[in-house]
Amino acid sequence: MSINIFNIFDGEPEGNYLFPTRDPGAVTGSAFVQSNLNTSGAGRESNILDELIHGNLPNFLRDLTPVVVTDDVNTITYLVTLDYLSIGNDDNFVRMPMSPLTAQKIADKFDCSLPTRKMVKDIWKNAVNKLPPKTTPPDAQMTSTKRFGEHNALVNNQMASLSVNDLTAGHKKDIVLTNKLAPKNPNHRVAIYGWFYSNGTVIQDLNPSDHNDMYADYSHGVRLIANDVVVNGNPMRIQDVWKNPKFSALISDEGVLTFQRY
Repeated sequence: MSINIFNIFDGEPEGNYLFPTRDPGAVTGSAFVQSNLNTSGAGRESNILDELIHGNLPNFLRDLTPVVVTDDVNTITYLVTLDYLSIGNDDNFVRMPMSPLTAQKIADKFDCSLPTRKMVKDIWKNAVNKLPPKTTPPDAQMTSTKRFGEHNALVNNQMASLSVNDLTAGHKKDIVLTNKLAPKNPNHRVAIYGWFYSNGTVIQDLNPSDHNDMYADYSHGVRLIANDVVVNGNPMRIQDVWKNPKFSALISDEGVLTFQRY
């Protein structure tokens, strides 16, 4: 589904973005966690995908917000979700870790992409809510649905006096695109980056070798980036920006990006 989100007359994002209407009877975030306490792997991934592609996400994630980046010569404006993909409604939602394969299917459904390391950095710089990471001990429960819910509760406590309608970053490791996985991710890995300290350093530097592409633990998050962007006032597709030697540096710190999807 491709959606024109730009006013081509002024080159600025409209700010509105379309996801399926949430069914009022859809499960809440906490109910999803409870019903998947004993589910993992492919079964849980299928359940996550089903909820999100059918619009079971909170309203505040539906209005993407612009991030503007310039290198003093060229400027790009792209739209991002205010927080990580979550299941539920505005009153009861859970930021949902998932595999990069599931994340890619959701991104494709809504004509979006996943970010690069540079984009994650720039999103954090532009975030109103910069949340320091909340870690839990590395153990066998890191990948459990129960831990997903527990970590979400920690983040919600951080957000108690903040608005979900402001760009929020720092509290998860992003699933990212990187040339370290090119071509076509032959070793079937997931690349993650993030968990920002207040000084801008990260716990997790770019590392695509530790986990396979079915792995997800409580620390992972998925942020969607709209494929329609504006460069120097002109509409472009983000894929064309990534492969353009002149513009790629705006959204990639690895030069031309050859790995653009999982």
